[in-house]
This record gives sequence, C-alpha cells and structure tokens, in this order.
Amino acid sequence: MKDLNWNKKYLAAVLSAALLCGCGDTSVKPANALANTTPTAAQTEGSAATADGGTVTVDLGTTADSDAVSIAAPDDLSFLTEFPYDTGSKKEYSVTEEITVKASSFDQMEEFDDAQAILLNLNSNGLEITTGADVSNEAKENYINDTITIDGNKICITKGGTYILRGTLSGGQICFQGGADDKVQIVLDGADLCCTTGAPLYFESGDKALITLAPESENHISDGIDSEDKGCIYSKIDLSINGSGSLSVTAAKNNGISCKDDLKILNGNITVQAENNALKGNDSVVILGGNLTLSCKGDGIKSDKEDNSEKGFIYLDGGTVSIAADDDGMQAITAIVIKESTDLNVRCYDSKFHCDGYVETP
Repeated sequence: MKDLNWNKKYLAAVLSAALLCGCGDTSVKPANALANTTPTAAQTEGSAATADGGTVTVDLGTTADSDAVSIAAPDDLSFLTEFPYDTGSKKEYSVTEEITVKASSFDQMEEFDDAQAILLNLNSNGLEITTGADVSNEAKENYINDTITIDGNKICITKGGTYILRGTLSGGQICFQGGADDKVQIVLDGADLCCTTGAPLYFESGDKALITLAPESENHISDGIDSEDKGCIYSKIDLSINGSGSLSVTAAKNNGISCKDDLKILNGNITVQAENNALKGNDSVVILGGNLTLSCKGDGIKSDKEDNSEKGFIYLDGGTVSIAADDDGMQAITAIVIKESTDLNVRCYDSKFHCDGYVETP
C-alpha cells in the first residue's frame, strides 16, 4: 500500500458538528434522492464558508494557476473505479451435487492503493475527503461531488470503486447506493463507526460489496437499541469480507452482519456480539477462512432462503469459528456443510446444526 502524498493539492469536505454528535431525529435509512452539495463561488476560490445544519464546506486551498494540472477528459479519473485483481484467481467449492460456491477475483481482492482510491478521513472536526489522483483540484472537486452526497447525518457513495475509511464517526451512516453494475470496496483502516438508529455501514444497491480489513488495523462498528435496520452491518447486495485486520461488531438491536443475498467471509479476525443472529445471509453464508468469534441471543449463523433449492445454505471450508448462541449454533433451509479444514467450536442452547435438508459435518 502506497502512502498518500499529503503535499499534493487536496479536496476537503467538512461536515457540521451534527454529523459527529448523533444520528439526529430522522431515520438513518438513505433517502431516495440525497441532496448533492455544490460549492459556492467563494469556495471554489479557496475560501472556506461557514456551514449550518449539515451543509458541506469545500475548501480547495489557494494554488497558483501554474500548479493546476488540466485533464483532457473525465476518463482520466476512470482508474478510481477499477480494481487491481487477478481475473484468473476464481475458485469454486462444491457444497452438494446441485450447489456450487464461487469465490470470484473480486471476493479475494485484498489489495488497495491510497493513490487510486478515495480516502474518507473521519475526525473530531468533521470529514475530509481526498483523492490521490495527480490532477487538478477542479477535477477532484467535480469527481467527488458526483460520487459522494451528504444529507444530514448520511454519507452516501453513489459510484463503484475503492473507498478507504479511517477515523471515528460517532453519529452517522456510511451507505452505498450504486448502479446495477457497480462494485464497491470499502477498506476499513482504523475505522470506528457508531450510529444509534441504524446500520453504521449500509449497502443499499449495486452489484457487489467488499469489506477489506487493512493489515494490522483495528476496526469497530456498533449500533444502538433504536436501530431500524436488520443488522449492524447491513447489505441488500452480495457482501464479502476479507483482509488480515480485525473487526469488532456490536449489534444492540438485531443481527450482527446481515445480508439479503450471499454473505462470504474469506479472511480477517472478526468478533460479533449480537442481540439476534451473529451472521445472517438470506441466500447463503460461506466461510472460507479467518478467525471468527460469534456470540448472540439468536442463531450463530443463519440462512433462510426457502423459495430456491440452490439457496438457503451454510458452507464452511477453512478458518477458525467459535460460536456461543442462545438458540441454534447454525440454522439453514437447504444444507449445512462443514469441511475438515474448519476448526469449529459450537456451544448453544438448542441444536448445533438445525437443517431439514442436507447436513455434512466432519
């Protein structure tokens, strides 16, 4: 990972104190149309304007005309939506004769580069948004204004690419609202996200989402008892988690990590404490590596898709998984398959493996 050159011209967006102090009185679910923030004339000249009620202030700084780098076309920033993965690294795993798990190149991608990503640096004073692109401030401004919208306590990403989160957000939500073909990689690199009324990290639309835990990083995500979402980390699209860093998830209201589609965990040191289920993937939950410690009042791992014979399964092939559950250790509709490569310890007050379909354990 390359260090970001902070001496380059940068684009900073500062949120009002309301973003960092609490989720506010309104729901944290993203609105259908978030208010885009357009810099004022004073801001584009380099002077910071005051901000009220969540208004974003853009400070481009003062630079000489000779310092500006012109770009020929918007395509000059297209690398910000590209991913450095090896297309030949796809893997397949056989769950049953009818069901196959696929780990795509995107699922396995742990690499990221500050210079080819957008950095969201959260701190006590607000949010600084930066790109490492060696282009003019105007190009960065246009790209970021077209990619990130801020509405009150919601920071919404609307375009695929790699986004690095660092610092603390104590009263807001990071959400992704991408197009049907958009993939997003969210890198947690020392991030502490908390929201009392919803999921601090929410993937609402797009093709696929990937959370990468940066090497040697410690990351914490928690919600509150007033949360209106189904998980502390909540995704309506396929969600994968990889990386060698650590992630602690505390869900005070519902599931820990919850996904309406396929949930895959390939790596990482992950601890989940949940009021309901620790891991929930409606279509499937697949664990291929990592060290997971799951404690919950519901099921440790759950998949409950009923209307598709190739969905609603749990598959473990690798990693160390420890489950302490007040209900079932694992519950699935179609199949539960645990391979010998998995180091599994289950303590629960109901069934270790609750499934009316196919069950395979070492």
